[in-house]
Amino acid sequence: MRIDDSSRTIFKARESALSSPGEFASAPGVEPRIVASWRRSLMYGLDPDRCAPKHTPAPTTSQHLRIAADRVVEYSKAALAQSSSSLAVTDLQGRILNRWVEDGGFAQLLDKHLVAPEYSVAEATTGTTSGGIVLETGESTMVAGPEHFYGNWLEFTCAGAPIRHPISRRLIGSVNLTVRFSDTSPVLLSWVTDVATQIERALLETASQRERVLLDAFLGARRDPRHPVLCLDDQTVITNCSASRLLSTVDKAMLWELASKRLTNEAPVASTATLESGLSLVVDITPIAESGKSVGALIRLREPLPATTAGFRPIAEKSVEAFPGLVGMTSAWKSLCAEVHLAHSGSLLLTGDSGVGKYAVGLAISGGDPVSLDASEYSGCSEQWLNAVARASDRTLILRRIDALDPSLARDTVRLLDQGRSRRARVVGTVANTGEADASNLLVDWFESLVEVPNLAQRIGDLRLLLDALTRRYVSNARAVRWTPDTVQTLSRVSWPRNVASLDTFVREILQTNNKPTVEVSDIPGHLRARTSRRALVGLEQAEAKAILQAMRDANGNKSIAADSLGIARSTLYRKVRSLGIDLTVSNF
Repeated sequence: MRIDDSSRTIFKARESALSSPGEFASAPGVEPRIVASWRRSLMYGLDPDRCAPKHTPAPTTSQHLRIAADRVVEYSKAALAQSSSSLAVTDLQGRILNRWVEDGGFAQLLDKHLVAPEYSVAEATTGTTSGGIVLETGESTMVAGPEHFYGNWLEFTCAGAPIRHPISRRLIGSVNLTVRFSDTSPVLLSWVTDVATQIERALLETASQRERVLLDAFLGARRDPRHPVLCLDDQTVITNCSASRLLSTVDKAMLWELASKRLTNEAPVASTATLESGLSLVVDITPIAESGKSVGALIRLREPLPATTAGFRPIAEKSVEAFPGLVGMTSAWKSLCAEVHLAHSGSLLLTGDSGVGKYAVGLAISGGDPVSLDASEYSGCSEQWLNAVARASDRTLILRRIDALDPSLARDTVRLLDQGRSRRARVVGTVANTGEADASNLLVDWFESLVEVPNLAQRIGDLRLLLDALTRRYVSNARAVRWTPDTVQTLSRVSWPRNVASLDTFVREILQTNNKPTVEVSDIPGHLRARTSRRALVGLEQAEAKAILQAMRDANGNKSIAADSLGIARSTLYRKVRSLGIDLTVSNF
């Protein structure tokens, strides 16, 4: 590594700044953009000696950017071959989509430092780099040697330029040129900026082609105008008349959420969706591919059919309503109802994740005045447990959390239940799972039927119905509260750790403080809204997102006041909102 006076100055400033226990405003001899990036890197909780690129495969929806970059770099390989250099393109989250390097020795060096495809070099992961600063500020930049935050990258210089969507001009990624520090030259930045411009031109051609692919798929599927059909990607929506009359802007955004999950295989897709009008429809999603890569989705909407089971009569819609206090219209919920209906007369074991509502289903199907016993409350009290089971000999019995029973007590419970089988109305049990941990629990095998209660992610299409039902639980009939469509859409992106139980707690807390007739996105606590970002937040990003949302709420949506309260410029606030994936357009502060 070449050490000159300028480098020594930067080395000294870096050591002083990164070892400072408090915040630093400037570092003599170092450009403000580098100092600002060092400060952000420390805010993320990074250690310059331990942070490193993280393996984070890019979703298939980023492939159009990689393909466009491939086409451009084919014409730039001659320049790469003349030097020990590497060119890489990243998506908006800093994930390297592809890397091009002609020098085998330099490629091995980069592999050693994990500067390779499917690794993240975002600022929140590796600290100060050209790609990190570009994605943070949206401006071209160069980071030379000791200006890097990560200690293992001090021997490199990287120059990066932003890649913007050719139509919307929003930032979608970066292209970065990496060389050894000894090869640093001001020409690097102008060359990589020119490559970024060429990639944007290729994207314009690709965008036109993608729109043609979407149109062809739409034309092939719209033969029956009576049924709603639409083709869409993250930029384009094509609908027939039926879909256009049926769908609002919020509905289209919600359907793209479902489709994007299907395209990226991030989560199971709900087979039904509730529109802003309250209408529930079945959503059939077919990926649209170009050259083997998914570029969008074809969506057909249809009315749900009554659930049926081979050899048995159809389960009527009112069979779902027969469970007091429980709601649902998704196929996962209807399948549960059908299975419970078939097992209605015998003993039934309900399984499922924590908080999915196993006990609520048990109560709903028991009727009358059942006896409910929780095994977790009888730890070390075997005799009391058995006596309580025996006393309920002529009533429906609900045994909760039977996986908490030790094998000996489970065996005695089976014996007692067998003795009173003829006199007892019914036995319903609940258990968190029926895996290897329960192999020694004979009570699990005693039940005649087993039904799994779906988790909230499997029935996200029921979210609006669940919110309304939980609201009625905590609000008197004299007060009507409505959850706005954008609020429901935002909440659908939250991962609820305890399923319906977590949702119930959230609704109760919201209604305790909200006296308005509607619940808006702005009423959702900041820590939850931070988790609804369209990308995964890492490090201290969630804390930053929460602080920004709270500041916006305190300022009643005034971005200037919010920025002042956070001690940052308004332009910095906009950059933070963009980099964290926060959508302020759906919020009414």
